[in-house]
Amino acid sequence: MAAKVVDKAKAVGKSEARAELADEVVEPVARVRSRSIRFDQPARLAAVVTMLLIVGLVPVATSLRSGGDGARGSAASSSAAAPASGLVHFDRDGLAFDYPASWRLSVTGLDSGLNMRYVTILDFLGTGVGLATCEAATPGQGKVILPGQCAADVNIDPGQIVVELSTWDGPSGDGPIDPDRPDLLDRDQKYTMVGGLPAIFELQTSGDFGATTVLTWTLSRPEQLNSRYILTAYIREPGVEQMQAEVEALAASIRYDPSAPILDPADGPRMLVAGLEQARSDDPYLSCFASTSGASATSEVTAVPGYGPLLKPLPVVCTTRIEPLPVGFWKITLTESWTAALDRSVGSVSRILWLTRDGKLTMTGLGALPSEMPYLPSPVAVPAPDGLRYTGVTIQPA
Repeated sequence: MAAKVVDKAKAVGKSEARAELADEVVEPVARVRSRSIRFDQPARLAAVVTMLLIVGLVPVATSLRSGGDGARGSAASSSAAAPASGLVHFDRDGLAFDYPASWRLSVTGLDSGLNMRYVTILDFLGTGVGLATCEAATPGQGKVILPGQCAADVNIDPGQIVVELSTWDGPSGDGPIDPDRPDLLDRDQKYTMVGGLPAIFELQTSGDFGATTVLTWTLSRPEQLNSRYILTAYIREPGVEQMQAEVEALAASIRYDPSAPILDPADGPRMLVAGLEQARSDDPYLSCFASTSGASATSEVTAVPGYGPLLKPLPVVCTTRIEPLPVGFWKITLTESWTAALDRSVGSVSRILWLTRDGKLTMTGLGALPSEMPYLPSPVAVPAPDGLRYTGVTIQPA
């Protein structure tokens, strides 16, 4: 059994009702030729009455037979509308989806999951076996002593699949998954939508535990800024195409429980005012931004968020924008842009404010960074704070 130390995130049976319908068999009745009848003859009268009764029963029996066919059609329609057979429903830890009945859960009934620092394994499912274990760390000279050494163990034989379901809760991050930020994606990742919320998908042709195909979905969590669901499928050939189709169907069935709240855009102006008031109390650099979404104002700034003081004033245009996010937060984007000049290139820098649905400021961060920041005094490279990406950019330390 292979073992993988996880220190970061990548990514009822139902009875079928059957109805038995019996058809009424109706013998054809010969058409009776019209003729005069002498009712004073008892034998003839009885024969006519019998014939009339038979003729009268024909449409009734035909109607019953038609009703039988209709009932059969209704049963077939109901069966088609029912969930596909051979699927089991998962609904736990805020996530709901359907998976093949031939798969099995490895950690059935685990309530809180296994906390592996920032990663919490909720369950494994599939045709292979997945286990989550923690062993006490052995103290030693030169070793970092941690509360425990945790690992995810996955065993997949040829033709098997194991799906690891986990959550990631980092100390800080870039905020909710944002399809407007391609700069935050790795080379093989792309944005998609899962359960109505933004997600990140990645397909690899090799991976840990002997997998020949690895599919990873990084999912949003309703009303969570830096928390994610991670769905990682380890597949080992042969039969990759079928197993890949099964896990893709699982992802397509995902729903969040409870779902994210739907924000009313009409509340945007009020939320913008509330958010700026809270942010300005801690950040004097935000004074040039108007309290109206879409509004712009010109100003000269002597410092830029994330960079500190400048050698000389920089003329900028300050633009404000607010929008509701599907995950249940308000996003305020404050952009400072400048034109090119003899001593600088064109560029812009953005500050992001995230508000709860009630307008409480919960986190701030930076948007995409400019390729060059003008008027910085002797810039030097410094490590970026957690959650902020300064790739290839030199930052003036405070």
